[in-house]
Amino acid sequence: MNIAITKLELAKKLLETNDKDIINHIKAVFSTRTESWWEELPDEIKLSIEKGLEQSDSGQTIPHKEVMKRYGKWLKK
Repeated sequence: MNIAITKLELAKKLLETNDKDIINHIKAVFSTRTESWWEELPDEIKLSIEKGLEQSDSGQTIPHKEVMKRYGKWLKK
């Protein structure tokens, strides 16, 4: 689908509606959406995430059951 056509269709629908809920939802989407969330993360967080993904991809993980066996006693009330 052509993005320009989609934008025009959405703009037309927005202009034609009087539904305050729809308008508020669209406004909320634009005010809360951050396309550059990754770039906003501190470098140490990015490195930590990338390291974790590499470890997971290479099989360096511990199954949840094993973790609970080891550390579950500290989680009990």
